[in-house]
Amino acid sequence: FRSKVLDVLRGFALGGILIINAMSILAVKGSTPAFTIEIPTAERILQDSILFFVESKFFTLFSLLFGIGFAIQIQSATRQGAKFIPRISRRMAALLIFGLAHILLLWDGDILVIYSVTGTLLIFFRNVGLTAIKRWIVGLLAIPALIVFVIFFATLVLRLSPSSAESLRSSDLSIAQSFADTSATQRLLDAGFLEGVHERIATYLNLLPLLLSRIPTVLAMFLLGLYLGRGAFMQDLENRKESLGKIRNRSLALGFGLMFLIVLATKYLPTTSSLIAIIEDQYLSGPILCLGYASTLTLEYLKNPNRKIFSGFAIVGRMALTNYILQSLMLAALSYGWGFGLALQLNGFQVLLISIFLYFAQILFSYQWLRRFNFGPLEWIWRCVTYWKWIPNKVQNE
Repeated sequence: FRSKVLDVLRGFALGGILIINAMSILAVKGSTPAFTIEIPTAERILQDSILFFVESKFFTLFSLLFGIGFAIQIQSATRQGAKFIPRISRRMAALLIFGLAHILLLWDGDILVIYSVTGTLLIFFRNVGLTAIKRWIVGLLAIPALIVFVIFFATLVLRLSPSSAESLRSSDLSIAQSFADTSATQRLLDAGFLEGVHERIATYLNLLPLLLSRIPTVLAMFLLGLYLGRGAFMQDLENRKESLGKIRNRSLALGFGLMFLIVLATKYLPTTSSLIAIIEDQYLSGPILCLGYASTLTLEYLKNPNRKIFSGFAIVGRMALTNYILQSLMLAALSYGWGFGLALQLNGFQVLLISIFLYFAQILFSYQWLRRFNFGPLEWIWRCVTYWKWIPNKVQNE
């Protein structure tokens, strides 16, 4: 039962990740954040809605579920009397290889390398007490969020000084030009499959500081997942409905309240301050709403686990790693010159419809695959490396 609800949550998270990645890979004009570009009103509402409901929430939820999976790995190793460090080290090394291949061959917006690095850090917390883990979670979320708020407030105050205001206006112009620049996408449109490898490496290295800035949030969510997985909460969800209801109500109220202010900032504040406000979504409102989404979906699942929508999410979630990479393959094939070359050609609504279509395609693919095999193809490889032995994959009754 616990495994099924985790699969549902993974599949749900992958749906949100697909939308964000589709907007980024297809490089639609005005994709989130779109505050620096003039776009039609309907497009603006769509992009604001994606920022409000999707951006940083589903990636964070995926991180939380990874932490729960890590706790399950610890418990499994303990039950089997296996040495945990060699097993988890192989698991993180394989994830690193998957991530590097993802960057080289498909897309530079990879999260698997960061997961591998952060997952390695998580090893040092495997025997830390639950009280200490809670303190780490609060610190990893609160300290960066506070730093970002101070920087945000400073940009507003510094604009009162003529010299600082001039410097910030230059920053505003530079950021606006950066978001409007589509030259990197154009180069991928003009390049062949292998020619794009160099471009992806260069872009990834440019993005690396931004990606590394996610480590505190990722580690915090990993630790929260470890906390939930090690404690009694996940073992007894049926009797946790009252707690889940409180988490849902408080997280949604606070998270959406913060997101309202962040979206408002993108409307009325200069570009630099707006971008810093969006970064606060990554550090604060994203994690808060991730808990709101997870608790809401879990409560709905507990009411009626047999609903078809949950079966769809679960079938995708059972092959989360394969489907994450497959999303990039499909989007890259649609976007770049070696495929259909649709990048820069579509509006946000078209990209959203494509995302929905691709997600349903993943449901069908996952269903057909899991009729014949126990694990997704990448999950099977990952499992064999983790346990360092050949694990049969074909369903026996086929």
